[in-house]
Amino acid sequence: MRNNKSYQYQELLPLIQQGDQRAFAVLYDLFAPDLIAFIAKKISKSEVAEDILHDLFISVWKNRAVIEEIESLPAYLFSSCRYLVLAHYRKEMKIKLTQDFEDLEFEDETIPIEDQLYYRYIIDLVTKEIENLPEKCKEVFKLSREYYMSNKEIAKKLSISESTVEKHINKAIRHLRTATSHLFHFILFF
Repeated sequence: MRNNKSYQYQELLPLIQQGDQRAFAVLYDLFAPDLIAFIAKKISKSEVAEDILHDLFISVWKNRAVIEEIESLPAYLFSSCRYLVLAHYRKEMKIKLTQDFEDLEFEDETIPIEDQLYYRYIIDLVTKEIENLPEKCKEVFKLSREYYMSNKEIAKKLSISESTVEKHINKAIRHLRTATSHLFHFILFF
C-alpha cells in the first residue's frame, strides 16, 4: 500500500506533464520541506539552499515531458539535490583557488621579487589580451572564466547556442596562447 504522499504525487505527474502549473505547485509543496531540510544539512546558508531547491524544481519543470518516466520521483529529487550541492561546492572551491592564486604574491614572502614581478606582468598581459578580444568573445570568456558559468548557462544568458559559446571560448584561448607564447620560450631559456 502506498503512503499518502506517494499517492498524491503520482496523480499529479500526468497533469504536470501536460503543463498544469497548479499541479506543479502542489508537487513543490509536497516535497519542498523535506528537500530544503536535506539541503540545509549540507549547506549552512539558507539563501543558497533555497536557490538550489529552486534550481532543482526549474529543471523538473523544464523536463516535465519525461516526468512520468522517472521510476522514483523522491529518489530522483534527493539525488539531484546531492548533485546540485556538490556542484555548488565545486564552484565555491574553484573561486577560492583562483582567489588564493591571485593573492599568492602578497602572502608568500619566500617568492623572489623578480618572480613576483614576472607573475604580475603575465597577469597584466593576459588581462590586457582578454580586453582586446572581440566584444562577444570577451563577454563569453569572462562569464566562463571569471564567473564560472557553464557553457549551458552562458548560452541561456546570452541567447546563443552552446556550440557558439564553445567557439568563442576556443577562439579566446587560441588568442591568449598566441599572445603569451613568447613568455614560455623566455622561461625555457632561464
